[in-house]
Amino acid sequence: GGKTWTAADLAKAKALVKKSGTAGQAVGIVVQDDDVNKSIGQYLQSLLTQLGYKATLKPLSANIQFTYIQNTKNKVQLALTSWYQDYPAASDFLNVLFSCAAFHPGSDSSINISGFCDKGTDAKMQTALKTAQTDPTAANKQWGAIDQSIMQQSPVVPLINPKIIDFTSKRLGNYQFSKQFYMLVGQTWVK
Repeated sequence: GGKTWTAADLAKAKALVKKSGTAGQAVGIVVQDDDVNKSIGQYLQSLLTQLGYKATLKPLSANIQFTYIQNTKNKVQLALTSWYQDYPAASDFLNVLFSCAAFHPGSDSSINISGFCDKGTDAKMQTALKTAQTDPTAANKQWGAIDQSIMQQSPVVPLINPKIIDFTSKRLGNYQFSKQFYMLVGQTWVK
């Protein structure tokens, strides 16, 4: 709230873990088995170990990891995953990932992986969806408040927001960018 973050306070974090009574507990981290996800998972594992947990890494094939972490029967404690927009709107993240309707316990198709379900938040999301039909600017403000409210409750911890950069040259023609599909490669040509 207003301060510039400079570094983690590991001593305070350790004290909070000790105070919570969870120190020493086993924590499994499910990641995809590619090098990037395993590396981030190893970092999380070392951080959790420093905090006093017995962390283990559980790499799974990318073919099954996403559906595996969606199913509550698998009792996933912590998972590293990605979400990319299907369409350029806040609702594609917030409504899709945090609505009660998106949570299906025991199913491989429960996109609300965190299991976050708050009826008050759901009502606000429905209002924002309706507002977007006539006043996108007002809806964006509503979505911003919803985002802040969800993040205060911490059902997920966003790690990164990737940026996509396209490099072009004088030889590339008909470059077009879509907020949904990014660079439209099929529309370009090269001399």
